[in-house]
Amino acid sequence: MSDERRVSARIAHDFTRRAFLAAGLSQKDARTIADNLILAELRGISSHGMTRLIYYLKKLEDGGFNAAPSLRVVSERLGTFVVDADRAPGAVAGTFAMQKCIEKAKQTGICMGSVRNSNHFGIAAFYALMALEHDMIGMAFCNTVANMNVYGGIDKVSGSNPICAAIPTDNTAPFVYDGATSAVAQGKVVVARKEGRKIPMDWALDRQGNPTDDPTEALAGCMMHFGGYKGSDLSMLVDLFCAGLSGASFNNEAYPLVTMSDRCQNLGFNFVAIDVAAFTDVCAFKKRLTDHFEDLRKTRRAKDVDRITLPGEPEYEKTVDNTENGFWIGTGVLTELDGISTKYRLGDQPLSWPAQ
Repeated sequence: MSDERRVSARIAHDFTRRAFLAAGLSQKDARTIADNLILAELRGISSHGMTRLIYYLKKLEDGGFNAAPSLRVVSERLGTFVVDADRAPGAVAGTFAMQKCIEKAKQTGICMGSVRNSNHFGIAAFYALMALEHDMIGMAFCNTVANMNVYGGIDKVSGSNPICAAIPTDNTAPFVYDGATSAVAQGKVVVARKEGRKIPMDWALDRQGNPTDDPTEALAGCMMHFGGYKGSDLSMLVDLFCAGLSGASFNNEAYPLVTMSDRCQNLGFNFVAIDVAAFTDVCAFKKRLTDHFEDLRKTRRAKDVDRITLPGEPEYEKTVDNTENGFWIGTGVLTELDGISTKYRLGDQPLSWPAQ
């Protein structure tokens, strides 16, 4: 196993932003994608953080990401819309769409928007959390390139399609559910390969359909869904919504992020913003949920469980700690960042980055 180093979120964000600027993105878009990747690191989701930078830059270089996209709303009603993202990086298209959902929900109470012709959009929580600033419920969904089996099969034909919802409460840590429909996100397997680690046997299947702890074999095979047929069926549901409504590719039609860097993945996104004030008093809603959560915490705990944690709390606590002390990056990823620094003449040596 390789070593890990704690690095400053501020330094890492600045490096990431400058790398995207050097690759041809605008200041606004470079900052948006840097915000997305660094938030993943802060929340402890390193599979969607700086390990993705090398792939994003390659997509920009080869044309799979359009560095200057012209996003177009191609269909719209009072509470719905569809965006053609013109091959934009996913974080650029997703941010545009979620902001539009929020603005429309201020008038209609609820809005759902779909996106097609876009690419990997990072962590779904990045978008759902945007709604909380407006006392709204935010939801985000995305389909992925086929990387998972369907229930009873061993071929990669489905996707680890994530589901996310963020709900405003009076708690310091907001309620946020953000989870892939695979046992874990495939990005965790990618990081394990880069860092020379084995993976748990219940994460993935090899090419012959056998459970494996080898990340290389896992990436050649497929991810396993969680919860038997339930995870498999939820994955299909997200794919139907994201691809079916937007006109994007289904899981088994989408182009991969890494191996076909000259192609837009044509992934589909769905975003929802729900204005709490359109349904009930916001303060009463928040207090009722907060009181309910306190009741849940009073449940008897299982053996060796110190406390009951609710969705979003571990990630919030990691964000506080990682913002103050820096987040952990393995030397495998840091070596990649050193190469990026050299290629784009950024003047940094990420392997020597200090902790904050």
